[in-house]
Amino acid sequence: MNWIEIFNKGMEYGLKYEIRKNTAHINIAEQYNLFYPDCAVVSGDNLKEVKDLYVCIDADTAEVLLVNELIKSGLNIDGILSHHPVGKGCYLLSGVIEIQRDNWVKFGVSKAVSDKLLRKMIFEETIEAKGNQLEAENACRKLNIPLMCIHTPVDNIIQNFFESLYDGKNNLSLDDALEIVKNIPECAQASLNGDSPFIVNNDNKNNKVIGKIMVDMTGGVDPPDEIFPYLKKAGVDTLIGMHYNFDNIKAMMKSNISALVCGHMASDSIGLNIFCDSLEESGVSIISGSGFYRNKRNGQT
Repeated sequence: MNWIEIFNKGMEYGLKYEIRKNTAHINIAEQYNLFYPDCAVVSGDNLKEVKDLYVCIDADTAEVLLVNELIKSGLNIDGILSHHPVGKGCYLLSGVIEIQRDNWVKFGVSKAVSDKLLRKMIFEETIEAKGNQLEAENACRKLNIPLMCIHTPVDNIIQNFFESLYDGKNNLSLDDALEIVKNIPECAQASLNGDSPFIVNNDNKNNKVIGKIMVDMTGGVDPPDEIFPYLKKAGVDTLIGMHYNFDNIKAMMKSNISALVCGHMASDSIGLNIFCDSLEESGVSIISGSGFYRNKRNGQT
């Protein structure tokens, strides 16, 4: 595969599992930035043939320098794929937050409330993203190392994975639902490093039924604290997410919503593994970098 074919394949995966439904008109080659502005070919020749791809969760200057040292030591690396956005992908992260709004509406939160919270989130993220996001891009350009980031399309894969995993399992206890996560290979690997999945539950009764589930794995950033009482009012009992900040967790508990927090690196690795399996089937060899628990999932969901 060449460099742009890898990127376009990522965009196609994103649309395949997209929560938003108005995707039929999107031309991958020309309009991906309308749906996934947090993704970008940051550096490198689009037509460069790629045999060995270095895949990581995050690419900063240190990661780029590591790749450069590996290349100098004789390891063939044709480019870096970062999951988390870099460069303009990071500056434009607010462009994917609307996915969360559509997920809330799908579960019964009013569009008026959802739109109001979306505007607040976009404003806050736009302000927060205005730091220096160009360090990895600058390093790659100076060292002539191709770099791309594929963020929300991979998160959409994760969203689909967990929706399929818990489909029809509303009668499980929280403890039993957690055991399912613990047995996912990427989550088991993360647990060995001390990064274990956990339950958020304000009454510590983990034998209670998980109830109505909402998977919350895509949409760019942590949700606003204000959304949780509205989700509870809409009937959501348990959230299944990859990460939440501490204020989120306090707001969940106050709203009497439980959560299954599956782990950030582990969850991102699940989506990357499904994508990387498809790249390997096309002849691309995968080298795992920072935060990426490589586990071949060929033939699985």
